[in-house]
Amino acid sequence: MRAKAAIRARVALLQISQELQAHALALDELIAGALHTEQGLPGAHCIAAADFQRLTRELVRCAVIADREAGATWATIGGALGLSADAARARYGKVRLLWPPPPKPA
Repeated sequence: MRAKAAIRARVALLQISQELQAHALALDELIAGALHTEQGLPGAHCIAAADFQRLTRELVRCAVIADREAGATWATIGGALGLSADAARARYGKVRLLWPPPPKPA
């Protein structure tokens, strides 16, 4: 069961990583386009930043799950995230894999 959870978390990490790469390319195009025009797209930069924030938050959750399933201690995880072992356990101790996210209602 642990191995299956670890594989699911690693697949989620890969998918989120690919989505982040796609968002980064789109942001590059948005910024490059805005540099060459007089007027930018109001709100577009914040929308892009919010997408990164959501994706990176989920990336960290999946990384914690994958590392715990691989046997990492809370001290190791906390150190990587700039937290104490107790703070890491308190923040991520009960996280579950939520990827892929449920589809948005139409």
